[in-house]
Formats: sequence, structure tokens, C-alpha cells
Amino acid sequence: MTKVNSVITKHFIDSAYLEKIFKFQILQEKNARSGREMDILIVHDGDDYLELGKLQQQFENDLQNGLENNVSFILLPPGSSEDRWHYYDSKGEQARSYLYFIYEELLPKLEEMFTIGRLGMLGDSLAGAVSFRIGLHDPGRWSHILLQSAAFSKDDVRFGEKLQHSLPWNLYQSVGTEEDHFISPITNEQLYILTRNRMIKESIQAKNHTYIENGHGHLWECWRGSLSAAIKIFYLT
Repeated sequence: MTKVNSVITKHFIDSAYLEKIFKFQILQEKNARSGREMDILIVHDGDDYLELGKLQQQFENDLQNGLENNVSFILLPPGSSEDRWHYYDSKGEQARSYLYFIYEELLPKLEEMFTIGRLGMLGDSLAGAVSFRIGLHDPGRWSHILLQSAAFSKDDVRFGEKLQHSLPWNLYQSVGTEEDHFISPITNEQLYILTRNRMIKESIQAKNHTYIENGHGHLWECWRGSLSAAIKIFYLT
């Protein structure tokens, strides 16, 4: 029988900004030492990263290979597909509320639970775009932003073009060369994911910037395949 070295625990925040009890999970090493500085990676679309991205299996492999160094993954589920759009899309009705939830409710709770070292975010598609947008609200707070096929909006691209300073991030961007024609199931708009990722790449500067294009579409099978490379950026830089 394979030994399981990680554990997932459930936690709750009574969110005034989102007007609901927000449930999230924490994935970490089973025998993580308390009192030690913990590196925190917030994962938007957390449930999908567990179920479709096989994040816990990846974490177990990393533990066995000695890559993990006191890391906790904070898994945030967006709820329904409509909730997800309203939280993650720049035009969503609760986009500002979700940003304030992160900064004024989630981060203070995590600071009560951990002595935080590095602090990063990971997300795919709209979850990648919201990671970028949240990071830009207070860039100095974050060490790593990891984006898989981020579905940037026109507003995100315009904001990136106006940035006049380098971002203090280890930034990872991966995107598929077949993603430009992906249509949003919520708005029925073509998202030009490849084109907008290229535009973001050209318009911003970061402390370290890893940009990768792969020959794939907008699919979880592809993000799962590149997840290890994204997480290693967090472990090793």
C-alpha cells in the first residue's frame, strides 16, 4: 500500500464581501512542522486542480522527490460556473468583492494560521486572469504568479500596456497555440487567449519571467501535463 504523506483539511470564512460562508481547503505535508515559516500558494479553481489537475498526486510525487520545502496549497473553489465568472472575470458583478475578499479576509486568516514566507497564486483560464489582476492590486505582496492559459480580458491587456514599472514576481505563463478560438461558455465571446498572452508577455516586465507556448487547446489534459513545471517555479525560485 502506497504511503500518503499529504493531508487535505477544510476551513471556512464568514465573508462579508462575498456575503456567504466561503469554504476552502488546505493541502500540505501530513507532518508539516508548526512554527516554521510556510510558503503559501493560493490556487484559484482549487477543486478543479484537485480533481482534474491531480494536484495532490503531483504534491505526493514532489514530496518523494524532495522538491517540497514546507509548502501549503490554499485551494479556493469558485462555486457554480456563474459564481466563477462573476468572481474571476474583469466584468463580473463580484470581481471587486472577490479581490477584497482575498486581501482583507483570506490573507489575514492565513497570517493567523501561518508564518508566511513566499506567497504566490496559481490559476488556469479565468482563474489565471484573476490571479494576475489580484496580484497587480498590490504587486509587492506576491513572490510568484503562475498562469496556465490565462483568459485575459481586453482590460487586462490595456492595464498591462500602461504598466511603467517592473513587477517583483517570478512569473510563469504557459499557453497553447490552438487557444485563440476558444469561446466563453458564459458570454459566447471569442477570448483570443494565445494573442492576449503574447501581448501581456510583450508589455510587462517581471523579476523572472518564464513564457512557454505548447501545441494544445484549452483543455485540462494540457494544464495537468504542465502543472509540474509550473509548481517547480514556485519551489525552486
